[in-house]
Amino acid sequence: MDYSKHHHHDHNVESEVKTNVMYNDGKVFVDLEDDNGTPPELAIQHEKEMHFIIVSNDLEEYYHLHPEKVQQGSYSVNQALNNGTYQAFVDIAPENKVYQIEPNTLQVGTNETSKANLEGKDNWTKVRNGKTVTLDAVDAIVGEEVPLVFDTHGEKPDPHLGALGHVVIVDEDVEQYIHVHPASDDTPTFNAHFSKPGMYKIWSEFKFGDKVHVYPFIIEVKE
Repeated sequence: MDYSKHHHHDHNVESEVKTNVMYNDGKVFVDLEDDNGTPPELAIQHEKEMHFIIVSNDLEEYYHLHPEKVQQGSYSVNQALNNGTYQAFVDIAPENKVYQIEPNTLQVGTNETSKANLEGKDNWTKVRNGKTVTLDAVDAIVGEEVPLVFDTHGEKPDPHLGALGHVVIVDEDVEQYIHVHPASDDTPTFNAHFSKPGMYKIWSEFKFGDKVHVYPFIIEVKE
């Protein structure tokens, strides 16, 4: 299995699948349609047909959801959202169709959320519910393979959606989306690629016991 595969958001390729995301009263709806006007068949990726990432414009709120199929081409998931502006990324692998992940703007209520201005300094060790994760110093250069090496302080994560962990990366404009899986079965190292310089936020997900913990980090990618 190729654990290094990850998805990029690339404007050079025309997507053959359109996504439409709506929110109503604590529930999110996702509709899919291919270039023939029919619902695409989706391949299973990491145990799910759809990984659905919602990030608030200010990069403060992050949700990794798995909508269930209501009917072919229509999916839904329960998730209450606070008023504000979000970008939703529909992470799917349609069969025999070119697909590029684009941000779907999701406005909840009338209060608009401003985009973030990420600062360069971050604390590389984060604690969630007593579980500590450290991200090794990152030297991120555009166009090069960038290893993201996590230290889980002697506690090996449990398998989470068919992998040792998951890493989602979004730029501060909430336009670039990168979803990276571990480079191997037994080491929490993730190899990312960046096509543009700038500030990015990383959400690393590790499962300890029956609970998934999310550890956020901010990095700068240089030319």
